[in-house]
Amino acid sequence: MLDTHAPNLTESIRVLVHDSDEKHRRIPASAATTKNPRKRQLRSHQIRERRTFQAMFAFGLLLGALELFIVLHYL
Repeated sequence: MLDTHAPNLTESIRVLVHDSDEKHRRIPASAATTKNPRKRQLRSHQIRERRTFQAMFAFGLLLGALELFIVLHYL
């Protein structure tokens, strides 16, 4: 039934997946990979994780200091 309404459905799906892969910079499994892009990707991922950790740690310290201030203020 789908063939009568959209005979090129599989081709359309293939095009959509290809566009999605390009948008998200995915590399097909069949493509040969080099170590440099992977290393660069890991490095940027580690930097992002470090920044997230630092932001969460600073926010935790801020909340802890605020809680301590409130508790000591009411004593």
